[in-house]
Amino acid sequence: MSKDHPIEVRDMAIIHRLFRQAYDEAARLVRANPTPSPGRVTFLADHIDLALSGLHSHHQDEDELLYPLLIERAPEQGPMTEQVEHEHQVIATALDAASAACATWRQRPSAETGEALAAALDHLNAVVQPHLDDEEQKVVPLAAVTLTQQEWDDAADRAYMMKQVPAPLRVLFPFLIKRPWKKYASTLRTGT
Repeated sequence: MSKDHPIEVRDMAIIHRLFRQAYDEAARLVRANPTPSPGRVTFLADHIDLALSGLHSHHQDEDELLYPLLIERAPEQGPMTEQVEHEHQVIATALDAASAACATWRQRPSAETGEALAAALDHLNAVVQPHLDDEEQKVVPLAAVTLTQQEWDDAADRAYMMKQVPAPLRVLFPFLIKRPWKKYASTLRTGT
């Protein structure tokens, strides 16, 4: 927790990479087939809802755990930190719109509702991308020299969690998680 010994914060880039890809890919998948089978609608809508709720939870955690500590410990960076935190409100509005569009498409899949969902995802992506850039270029470097590793690890990614998993389960990870994920990703991209 010093400028000479910053903590490890690359997990944020890993998490952000998921958000950077999720909404663009989902919009493309909806546009590719806006009136798929009912099973495909359910699968894709569930996937989109998961991606939307994941970003909401991520921001909620940052608002509760990260930003208050940064504002308290680096008051000279307060305006920048508050500005980036404020971007969460803009994104929340876009998240709500995408969620509503997804619910409508789920209930009445058509070219019109599919395009409305894809457009809402495009808009969300357009407001999320610069925010993620801001966090990675401004907030994460500040966190690296302001927080302790223990404080940062409260919100760490899979690599941190894997350290906590007993060795026998780590050995089984490729079979229990990796293979099902590959099947899920294949279904997402090629259909049910």
